[in-house]
Amino acid sequence: MDQPTPTVPELPEDLTVLLRKPVTLGSMTYSELKLREPTAAEWQQWDKLEGIDGDIKAVSVVSGVPEPAIRLIGARDLIQASRYIGAFLS
Repeated sequence: MDQPTPTVPELPEDLTVLLRKPVTLGSMTYSELKLREPTAAEWQQWDKLEGIDGDIKAVSVVSGVPEPAIRLIGARDLIQASRYIGAFLS
């Protein structure tokens, strides 16, 4: 007998994370992260990384915000962003 395929809750097409504390890198200030489902090529950019290094890279790649700026955001904002991205990859 075939087992039914478990359903995965539909994720929103995109997510904007409003940073609790905006960060400034050079002359640019970032107050939000605009996220969406990563492409396979984007996923490949952080696939071999682990832990927080992978989270920082993933959020940077998907949002288009430079890694040094992502390293300055609060932990709660990074966790929210990385969990959204990770939900597409599980």
